[in-house]
Amino acid sequence: MKNLKIFFAFVAVLGLGACSSVNMVENADKSAQKKMVDDIRVTTDSGLNDIAYVAGVNESVNANGLKTVQVELVNRTESERNVNYLFEWIDKSGMLIENPAPVWIAISIDAGESRYISAVAPSANAADFRLKLLGNVRP
Repeated sequence: MKNLKIFFAFVAVLGLGACSSVNMVENADKSAQKKMVDDIRVTTDSGLNDIAYVAGVNESVNANGLKTVQVELVNRTESERNVNYLFEWIDKSGMLIENPAPVWIAISIDAGESRYISAVAPSANAADFRLKLLGNVRP
């Protein structure tokens, strides 16, 4: 009988640890105004689209006159997933602004959660951007 009570106590503790939902509260009278960007999507990996679905793209210009973008990625799967991303910047004449060392950034997104990623243009010449997403490349 004592072992049975210990077993149920152990199961209860494990059950509490499995809860991972997040409660949120935010201002109902929002004063911030998003400038959402219409986007064109090229999906070559539908599985990756579930891991890192682009829910929206917000754009602004910072105090230094540089374009800034923020992208909301949503993991539509039932487990934590990893994704890599890279922002590329394009000038007013449609030419890619070369980055001497392009860096893919690896992030994880919890199951069913959103993750915001952002980037600032490398120069005031940047007129547009391109976001590239790549599935998990870690072993």
